Amino acid sequence: MTKTKTLPGEKKPALAREEFERHQSPVWVHRYRGEHRLARPGTFVHSYAVIFLVTRGMSRVRHSGDLVLRAGDVHIIPPGDAHGSAHFEDMEGWGLSFHPEAFPHEDPSWGSHTGLRLGPLLRVRSGCHPVLRPNAAQRQRLEGWMRLLEQELSGNERSRDEAVSALLRLVLIELERMSGPEATPDPAGQGIARQALTYIEANALEPLSLAQVARAVGRSATHVASVVRKETDRTVGQWILEYRMAEARRRLRGTDEQVDIIAERVGYADVTHFIRLFRRAHGLTPAAWRRQATHLSEQHPHADQHSE
Repeated sequence: MTKTKTLPGEKKPALAREEFERHQSPVWVHRYRGEHRLARPGTFVHSYAVIFLVTRGMSRVRHSGDLVLRAGDVHIIPPGDAHGSAHFEDMEGWGLSFHPEAFPHEDPSWGSHTGLRLGPLLRVRSGCHPVLRPNAAQRQRLEGWMRLLEQELSGNERSRDEAVSALLRLVLIELERMSGPEATPDPAGQGIARQALTYIEANALEPLSLAQVARAVGRSATHVASVVRKETDRTVGQWILEYRMAEARRRLRGTDEQVDIIAERVGYADVTHFIRLFRRAHGLTPAAWRRQATHLSEQHPHADQHSE
């Protein structure tokens, strides 16, 4: 099928979740409209963060216990946190998801417990309750920014990516301002996995090994490897690779740096090894992925499948 170029200001079909998960965009927002849905069986883990705002009805989900979300609740799921599928009862609201490359790794908030914009995610990682309840003014602002994100992602205005990034930061800053319930006890195994992922996020672009991660969380390498694999269904090495590839995608999409420079910046002195790893993860070489990302940014996204 022949694709047509979208002119500036012209509205595009909504970005489908499948395209977000293929890293065609670092941010995805979806509006839920009076939905009823039974929870799917099983436990799910993903490499991106999710912020879920309920505006009407109710949702039930398993995440650090059984949660019941009502109008006004904000549910935060950090990357790597195991959770169940949501059960919707006449539910309306917004789902906002973003990959690690939504922020530059050199951003001082990345992986920092004192960082402002990622603070809400890190507090959940540290054992705080994953549900926040904004006041009326905060909820109004959050809903407004979700709508603006939807508009930006379905449009083709100049500096769209910068606008999306700015709106995402506003959402996270607003969540940072909220006071959540006190930290709740965290099962030991899950606590170790969360600590390990936070350390990996902050140090992924440096030389990093399982042994270093284990030392950072004060456990043996064997124990950390076992817990991370059990809790997240990925190995420590796979998480290190995930965050390195995220920064590589950000640089390929947003800069004109040469591939060998990007390889070095994300932790690989051997550019051939980096290209091999990138192609294994994405099915394309870095140069081909960059060409595709540039091309897709000027086209209508495929919207024939939408997330529920």
